[in-house]
Amino acid sequence: MAWTTPKTDWATGELVSAEDLNAVNENLAALKNPATAVYTSTEDIAVPNHSTFTDIDSNKFNLTITTTGGDVLVNFDGAATTHDFRIDVEVDGTRQGDVEYGLRRGGSYAHNEFVSFTRLVQNLSAGSHTFKLQGKFDTTLRAGAQFWVREVS
Repeated sequence: MAWTTPKTDWATGELVSAEDLNAVNENLAALKNPATAVYTSTEDIAVPNHSTFTDIDSNKFNLTITTTGGDVLVNFDGAATTHDFRIDVEVDGTRQGDVEYGLRRGGSYAHNEFVSFTRLVQNLSAGSHTFKLQGKFDTTLRAGAQFWVREVS
């Protein structure tokens, strides 16, 4: 259900119509089920070695939601096999993290290091928005990695 701007110009003695109540019902449904998109990998995904941030997999880690305008939570969690890996998210063509390090930097000689971030992207306009997971340097994301976005306001 889509959000409808609530009626605010009520007059004293005005009766509530079926249309008014339906709009309230639709708004409650929109609040209960905010725009959400999720991708969970079912296989290991190799991330090519790049010295700049590039899409990790533009078909899989590429999520689009249509929002009513406001804030969106973006989350990634998974295991990576690397000794130096940087991860970021691009929203509508604009990267969210640090120029050099992105939102999260992984770096150890351990196999399967856990990499995670949650980011609040604020003040998005109403409409369609695309979120792309991006990486820098060579690694493999292990099966079970999850990337999700959810409107929160």
